[in-house]
Amino acid sequence: MYIKYHQRLFILELLIIFAFISILYQLINIQIVKSDGIVAQAKRQFYRKPIVLRGDIRDRNGNLLVLDIINYDLYNNVQEFKKIPNEKIQKLSEILKIPKDTLLKKLSQKRNTKILANIKEDTVKKIQEEKINFIFADPKITRSYPHKKLASHIIGFVNYDHDGQHGVEYFNDGILTTIPEYSSKKPVFPKGTGIVLTIDSLLQEYAESELNKAMNKSRAERGTIIVMSPKTGEILAWAVSPGFDPNTFYKERILKNWSITDIYQPGSTFKILTISAALENSAIERNDSFYDTGSLTVGKRIIKNHHKTKPQYINLLELFKQSSNVAAAQVGLKMEPEIFYNTLKKFRIGQKTNIDLPGESNGLLLDNKKWKTIDSATTAFGQGAVSVTPLQLASAISAIANHGMWMQPYILKGVWDPNYNLIAKSPYEKFSEQVISPETADYVSGLLKQSVHENVKAMSYIGGNVPGYKVAGKTGTAQKVRPDGKGYLGGHTIASFIGYLPAEDPEILTLVVIDDPKTEGGWGNTVCGPIFNNIAKMAAKRFIEGPLKTYPKA
Repeated sequence: MYIKYHQRLFILELLIIFAFISILYQLINIQIVKSDGIVAQAKRQFYRKPIVLRGDIRDRNGNLLVLDIINYDLYNNVQEFKKIPNEKIQKLSEILKIPKDTLLKKLSQKRNTKILANIKEDTVKKIQEEKINFIFADPKITRSYPHKKLASHIIGFVNYDHDGQHGVEYFNDGILTTIPEYSSKKPVFPKGTGIVLTIDSLLQEYAESELNKAMNKSRAERGTIIVMSPKTGEILAWAVSPGFDPNTFYKERILKNWSITDIYQPGSTFKILTISAALENSAIERNDSFYDTGSLTVGKRIIKNHHKTKPQYINLLELFKQSSNVAAAQVGLKMEPEIFYNTLKKFRIGQKTNIDLPGESNGLLLDNKKWKTIDSATTAFGQGAVSVTPLQLASAISAIANHGMWMQPYILKGVWDPNYNLIAKSPYEKFSEQVISPETADYVSGLLKQSVHENVKAMSYIGGNVPGYKVAGKTGTAQKVRPDGKGYLGGHTIASFIGYLPAEDPEILTLVVIDDPKTEGGWGNTVCGPIFNNIAKMAAKRFIEGPLKTYPKA
């Protein structure tokens, strides 16, 4: 179809007018209607998050464990470079301690680029005092862990965005990044609230050293040492292997604290809870004895002791001394599954302790409704229907040490106020409960004390030999469960020793767990006993013999 000339011209004019109106609309929309949003968006592209330092982390005595360090990157200022007096360049060369020719090459670049990194604050101050304006300093924050691997699993680390990851860095991220009200003028870089942990760094260092020695000697897979106060629930030291350096977390292969995330069958250390539960519920009497032939048939299963013994009647003291599985199984079978189960639940077996750290496992306690007869027997000596984390076990046995009172374990002692005075109050509520009577708990402690004393005297026990102190304790040598959960790995054990002192009124409880030791038969006594003794001696020196100075000013 043919379109006349004046018609084509009219259509072209309409298109031009439409295009003009569209452009005008866009200009009005951008410059007037949406101007505020676009300006804000542009600012966001150049917006820099204000620098806020995370609070320091200190041990219970005020010793610094973690801090933020400010360093600076230096950039050349292209616009000012041509105006530089020669003497200023010479002065900058002297301050930075680099040759003048090298400095000139860096300054002569045509774009503003980084010329030096990680310059200390005092160096930057010298540059500013000399009024050298042809370079500018860009502050950078580094989270520093000066003790490297010390307490790394407790402390955690920060990621590239300076956000807390793992440990107290994660759990207390909100506290560490909250700026307190300052009594003096506001600093250039505001700082978050400092926190104080319950651990003693000297005891922590010693525990880690002892654990590393034991790991190397026994060629074990992993291990942990937990030292805590039964009376308060405070964690005094907590060594975990393998460890890591939080300064270089990105290079590390293993970061998790297995002693709070992973579970294991505790073995004979669990007999403490079994006997306590049976006595508390009157399933047995204090003077009861049990016929131990060395084995016990339960259904189609045969339970055996670790060591061959002649048939004999043994009482509760001998049950602990000989660590009889057969006698413990008989005790377990005397309790109704529901009663046994409910008492263990009171000790927080099969549930979190709710310690103020992330990643805690519930542990495992099979519902008593699913128990078979064999489960009552094997659970009695720490196998069967139960698996725990080392922290759960330490907290449960602490209740026996603390006259039947279970105390929630915790790691945060308090926070620093702006003037570096400790506010000895954790923001987290702590739970405690009388789980068994003081009479039952103290009687079991007495059995454990006498058992350790007689075994040490007879040279049957290594663990528990702490000069000057009576120790209540128990060894544990548990079979290691296969990875698929079906049966046990032959020749592989998890060795442990748990004890507390002074036995009459305990101040310190220590648990040592070594996973899959390859030496000394893999026994809890021979592998963990010496470690317990050394740690207990050190802990006693720190907390009993020489009371620690509390909370000095920074």
